[in-house]
Amino acid sequence: MTHNVQTSIYTRTRLFANHYYLNLYQAVINTEDGESYEYEVEADSFHEATEKAEQYAYSLGVDITYVEVYHMA
Repeated sequence: MTHNVQTSIYTRTRLFANHYYLNLYQAVINTEDGESYEYEVEADSFHEATEKAEQYAYSLGVDITYVEVYHMA
């Protein structure tokens, strides 16, 4: 016996409105040791993306030189 399954292709509805972001950012965390860590961040603005990148950086437990954030097109 087979079962038909239908999934929705609509992601911009009220159900998904609080969990779906249109903006992707690339965050590069540079350390004093010369290492760099790259993350993809979903956020509504550069400010929010930078805050998320800083949280990732603090969780690494390394000395941070600077954090770069780029908007991904």
